[in-house]
Amino acid sequence: MISRVDFAAIDAEIKKAIDDTLNDLKASNQNDYALFLADGEYDRKLENNVLNLNPNMIDNRMDKYKDASRLSFLTDFLTTFYSFPKTQTSTDDSEQRLHMELMVYAHIWEAKPFLKKLYRLAHLWNAEQYVWNVQIPDMGKHDFIRNDIRQIFEDRENPLFQVIKNGFHTSLRNAFAHSEYSFDTMNNNRRIILDNYNEAPWELQEISFDDWSKRFVYSALLSYYLLDLTHKHRTNLIESTGTDSFQIKQPSKVNGFNFVWIKYEKQYDRFSFNK
Repeated sequence: MISRVDFAAIDAEIKKAIDDTLNDLKASNQNDYALFLADGEYDRKLENNVLNLNPNMIDNRMDKYKDASRLSFLTDFLTTFYSFPKTQTSTDDSEQRLHMELMVYAHIWEAKPFLKKLYRLAHLWNAEQYVWNVQIPDMGKHDFIRNDIRQIFEDRENPLFQVIKNGFHTSLRNAFAHSEYSFDTMNNNRRIILDNYNEAPWELQEISFDDWSKRFVYSALLSYYLLDLTHKHRTNLIESTGTDSFQIKQPSKVNGFNFVWIKYEKQYDRFSFNK
């Protein structure tokens, strides 16, 4: 279980970490900040198209559509089980809810739209160019999350490193995916046993219900607020920067980059190339 006080502290920690990161990015590179909010994406369907269109497009909506049902379920789940009515000081240890949490947790750390956004933010924070074509492996996401996202934040002393560390553990994700876990409540035990434990030093053999609840909350709120706060920064872009137009570097179909202008229209919440 997790208490109302601990949940509120984690909630505030994650919101501050994301908001500070976005504000710092805006201050250091306003154009890349706008490009991040514009959801620049490499569209494979435009490779070798007859119209010779550049496959590096902005205002990508497909990832949002693909991930919409998962995010809707996550929001409903948090509202149902973590709204903490006035009479409730902590969650319970209902096995039904724990099963659902493991499912939600596994889906969070497999969701490519979420991982792409987190990856891009990490590398922009590292003063790198915006990554249009993020390659997320179908297998081995543990190394991708640990080395290509978490480590980048850690090297630059960004607190999102600790948020990810407090939430993600591949043993938990894999245990649910392969149905290799069980609940132990005998003799006052309150723990999840992980049957995929093979004595590797990084693996988890078990986790208490209380520790699990914190890992789940860190993961769920990171997934939720990364999208929620990014959208709020997007709709406040003109007011916070004083302009609706930004010069970005768009990869060329031949080689290198072209400098092009993009424009944000708040009325329609859309970005377009400014011709």
